[in-house]
Amino acid sequence: MCGIVGIAGFEDRELVREMTASLSHRGPDGEGFLFDPEVSLGHRRLAIIDLSGGAQPMSTSDGRAWVSFNGQIYNYRDLMKELESEYSFRTHCDTEVLPVLYSKFGQEMVHRLRGMFAFAVWDRTDKTLFLARDRIGIKPLYYAVLGSRLLFASEPKAILRCAEVSREIDPVALDAYLSLLYVPPPYSIYRGIRQLPPAHTLTWRAGEVEVRKYWDAEPRPDFSRTDEEWAEEIAPILEDSIRMRMMSDVPLGAFLSGGIDSSTIVSVLAREGSKPVETFCIGFGEEGRAYEERPIARRVAGFFNTNHHEMEITLDLLSGLEGMVRAFDEPFGNPTAMLTSELSRFTRQFVTVSLAGDGGDEMFGGYPRYQGMAWSEKLRSIPGPLRRLMASWVGGRESSTARNYRRWARQLLEGCDYPAAERYSRWVGYRGPEERDRLLSPALREEVRKAGRIEPVIELFNAPSRGGGVERSVYSDLHGFLPENVLRYSDRMSMAHSLEARVPLTDHVLVEAMMRIPARRQVGLLASKRLLRKVMKGKLPEEVLARKKLGFNPPMGVWLQEDSRKLLSEWLHPDVLRRRGLLEASEVNRLVEEHRTRRRDHGLPLWSLVVLEAWMRLYLDSR
Repeated sequence: MCGIVGIAGFEDRELVREMTASLSHRGPDGEGFLFDPEVSLGHRRLAIIDLSGGAQPMSTSDGRAWVSFNGQIYNYRDLMKELESEYSFRTHCDTEVLPVLYSKFGQEMVHRLRGMFAFAVWDRTDKTLFLARDRIGIKPLYYAVLGSRLLFASEPKAILRCAEVSREIDPVALDAYLSLLYVPPPYSIYRGIRQLPPAHTLTWRAGEVEVRKYWDAEPRPDFSRTDEEWAEEIAPILEDSIRMRMMSDVPLGAFLSGGIDSSTIVSVLAREGSKPVETFCIGFGEEGRAYEERPIARRVAGFFNTNHHEMEITLDLLSGLEGMVRAFDEPFGNPTAMLTSELSRFTRQFVTVSLAGDGGDEMFGGYPRYQGMAWSEKLRSIPGPLRRLMASWVGGRESSTARNYRRWARQLLEGCDYPAAERYSRWVGYRGPEERDRLLSPALREEVRKAGRIEPVIELFNAPSRGGGVERSVYSDLHGFLPENVLRYSDRMSMAHSLEARVPLTDHVLVEAMMRIPARRQVGLLASKRLLRKVMKGKLPEEVLARKKLGFNPPMGVWLQEDSRKLLSEWLHPDVLRRRGLLEASEVNRLVEEHRTRRRDHGLPLWSLVVLEAWMRLYLDSR
């Protein structure tokens, strides 16, 4: 893992050095630069492969193509063998295949890569700068266009080193954040910075910028095959995806929650490795008992004879807030990020690389909302007034627990009033359009109206040319929730502690195979991850295969109940909100009061507002 930066269209060596230094946490093992009049590149390195020979920026032997690269190319050895008759490689590092591939295939090189990546290639001959981001969006890439000039970096903090880049809040991005708890690409919270979306490339030449999409994974369900046939096809692809990510010249381990995803990864590592797997798990005290996963993780660790490490989190939300916000440089409202930060910090004491089960729910149908989509088509036959009465009854008092069945039932019944795409958008998001309108100040509401509100979940749900409600839900998550929520906090929080996190369940070959499997093979009205359970039958303890999904979440509702008085009196005080001029103080106060009295569980939406205020204090007030 590494951090990359660069500028194009002007020369400013001091700026490039400052940008590079700001990403030292992503690469504590060294830095390097390329300075040309038209383009300058910077790089911070976390050494994983070929520890002595992988310094960057790296070029082809003729000096034509230069690369600054963040990520890991898992098929690089095969690519080297393919190219060695035409090129003499000087290192054993995956980085070197990138400029060589570019020299041979140009921008089509991206189709030959299997891995996670964000990189920049400077072609000195054609005077072209080429940026690319991996298909699933594991590695981040941000950019800013200033007339004919371009700046790019792994994180916004590096681009913000340039005083000309606007820090003004983008109202459309803020509105989307209030719904999703993250800012979706191509937006960022800043008017002056954009995200390069997953599976996209950016080309800069002579001051002109072009952004292009190079990959997609639409559902193409094949109904002709049985469960057994699908399991037989998927099993070797799944194992290969995990096995490829074992390559490392530094210590490697795995996060282990005891769920089927992380347990599947550990099962392959245990079988393929030459020594016991290093596994890592975190848990909570008494207040988080409902979220506790350590007991089952211990049993899985014992089953595979791993070298197991665990810790108990005692987290002060507000004291850890600044570090989390600075890791993202923009509001990010999913508190699981704080857990991942603590887990990464703990894990980094033992290993430099850790495999994680991120993507398993999207690939194998693990989210309850997929079952909800299947149920909702049947529940829509119930008359609307009766459904709403049922929703009001089941949601009478919502506890802040790990499995909040009352809230789930209420959201399921309320969602049936809407078309499938909007229904799913409301389940993934936390505030519908009318709720955001009540929350936004009149001035900001008008700005959003003029600019045009975006609804990315609806757009993604409606994008595929085929597939039913569940298939479209998975597609939406694969291109939205997974990269912009799950993988974003996985990258930021692991890299904040110089830990490389690898996510084999997001391998694009596996993704393409899974998108051919009909939803009914994966999700039933009362079952989830049906195919994965079949693949892993006999390979995992039965209690893991039978276990219901819990999820890697903190006891936010409990923590916020304890801190609600301070949140209301300090962070979300009406005077603070009025001074900002972004949100309606009366609406925020209503949410706090409903949460405090347990009429509704607003834990995550309230936390997102605290994060927003913290970001403004750190990035707008302190300039």
